[in-house]
Amino acid sequence: MRSKTFLKLATLAVALAGPALAGLPLPALAGVLSGREFQNLLAGGPEGTTIIFQGGIDKIFYSPSLKNRLRLSPELGPGFLKQKILQNTVAEGVFIGATIEGGKWRTISGIAGIAADTESGHGILTLLQTFPEDTSVKAFQKRDRLYSVVIVEDAPSGVVCRRSQWERLFALKGEPKLATVPCEFTVGNSVTPAGAQ
Repeated sequence: MRSKTFLKLATLAVALAGPALAGLPLPALAGVLSGREFQNLLAGGPEGTTIIFQGGIDKIFYSPSLKNRLRLSPELGPGFLKQKILQNTVAEGVFIGATIEGGKWRTISGIAGIAADTESGHGILTLLQTFPEDTSVKAFQKRDRLYSVVIVEDAPSGVVCRRSQWERLFALKGEPKLATVPCEFTVGNSVTPAGAQ
């Protein structure tokens, strides 16, 4: 029997499949990046890439090469998302997200995967919060966690992102609601730069 966590993740994966993306209202001339294009965009630097939203008050650093504690776990390491949750995952890595809430920076970190929609090929970045105690599948399944998804569009006005808010996984019902926000990409980690650690 699957756990509540994996059932919710499976629901999220189904919600992000072809029919859900096909129904998203996209600008007529916008081109949603494919899974491979999204992977190439985020692999611009050897250490990773930061996506900056809303002019800098919200950021996500993604790295395909860095390892957090969970990624070093035999059960939850590389291939975990592809094997257990979303079979059309083309790349996995780690992320650190930071946003300003109430005048203070709040950070969320975890694992991330870039999937290619099976029908359209559209790329979807799924961010899944992890915790230090996530050392096995059993431990991972016990705790609720935040998730968010990002889709990148090459629109006539420039590159924009369609993004969901951070939501609790156990509260997931249906597909995530996406909002279009301005975004830009920089090579390296501007969420927690080396000098700030």
